Amino acid sequence: MEPIFATSRTAALSSRATPDELRGPGWEQRAHGLWRPAGMAVAAADGRVADAVALMTDGCVLGGWASLRLQGNEGFDGGGDVPRPALVHCAAGTQLRRREAVEPCRSRVWDHEVTELAGVPVTTLARATYDEMRLAPSVRAAVVALDTAVSRVRGTARTSLQALQQVIDSHRKTRGIVRAKRALVLGSERSASVLETRTRLVAELDADLTGLLVNAPVFDRAGTLLGVADLLDRQTGLVVETDGTQHREATQHTDDNVREERFERAGLVVVRVTALDHRDVPGLVRRLRLGQRDARMSRRRDWTLEQPAWFASWAPGKRWQ
Repeated sequence: MEPIFATSRTAALSSRATPDELRGPGWEQRAHGLWRPAGMAVAAADGRVADAVALMTDGCVLGGWASLRLQGNEGFDGGGDVPRPALVHCAAGTQLRRREAVEPCRSRVWDHEVTELAGVPVTTLARATYDEMRLAPSVRAAVVALDTAVSRVRGTARTSLQALQQVIDSHRKTRGIVRAKRALVLGSERSASVLETRTRLVAELDADLTGLLVNAPVFDRAGTLLGVADLLDRQTGLVVETDGTQHREATQHTDDNVREERFERAGLVVVRVTALDHRDVPGLVRRLRLGQRDARMSRRRDWTLEQPAWFASWAPGKRWQ
């Protein structure tokens, strides 16, 4: 994320800014007692993280989505209908009140769950993810947070399912731990987007499609890459493709169509899912089940998951190994 730039009024004054200067155009007041130089271009989420860091006192540790973002996972921004404050773990006796930018938390944090980044105490990626999971509004929202934090295909800072299991095992009777445990068994380290995760959960939990492979490279019998299937039922040959906002662009849409044609020529059946489809989950479930039925009835299976030798050394393919 962007460098930390927010500062308290006391710190600003100690850096030789005068009270008059703080009231002038060169400084912007973020909240009561919180200032930053005016005119700095920064993403809203990064600004909120920086504000939270500036408000932290001794004994505080940045946690949750803010810790994940500060450590390099930009899939977390504390967004939603109402942006969430940064979770800040507070040791006993720490003086930190709830503000728009911070949510003080008194849950136990073990010493090995704390690290430091640029002088800022932060929870580890695994512990930060655990807090996002246990405080999520539902199990499915917890899985979305989990997948975002552990994905090996998004190219961001990540933790792992194993590390999350270790964190959960080390805590007892923590608020939301049951939700985190339920989410953990549904997680995947191969999800490339939030929409992919949401679609997979509908397919698995609502449409009863089990054993789906996530972002699976599929080849024809000659060893040519047909495409990477977002979700694949290898028993029937059903492919579920999720189309996010970037898929509306002409180039991406064309690529999607070409890949879909390759899949279908090889005997696979493709069901495409957009964000709008999630507004009608029963309708989406029917389409997924019909797609699986059609795939099961297909007599052609001119495709394979066996990876040819060239794929292991192909640079773009390393993402999907």
